[in-house]
Amino acid sequence: MFKRIAHLCLKVKNLETSLDFYARLGLRPVFRFTRQGRPYGVYLKLAEASFVEIFEEQEVETPANAGLAHFCLETDDLDRLTADLRAAGIAFSAKKLGCDHTWQIWLRDPDGNAFEVHQYTPESLQFAGGSVEADW
Repeated sequence: MFKRIAHLCLKVKNLETSLDFYARLGLRPVFRFTRQGRPYGVYLKLAEASFVEIFEEQEVETPANAGLAHFCLETDDLDRLTADLRAAGIAFSAKKLGCDHTWQIWLRDPDGNAFEVHQYTPESLQFAGGSVEADW
């Protein structure tokens, strides 16, 4: 019935600040939204048919994940990605092997929205299946 998550949408306080952050992560604008002639949102391409959409909502006090626990981006080379993030001055957590046997790091965007980046391993439960005790 469903093929994939098409996009995630985030509310941000400052569109240009958030656009700069996500651009430094390698996401590229596909198209923009305006409201009453002013810039309002941007659709950012993450990968083939995968997008992150951001909309400026200045009156939102604390947009940080407003009900969304987090989103996760996949990479094939977490070590290279962390080197790139370090070079770009983007803070991230220490790399760790999650209880699901998948490598992960965590970041926060300018509005505090937390998100994960992970790299699957041959033992990743996402493909191997099974059950695991959550360690968080």
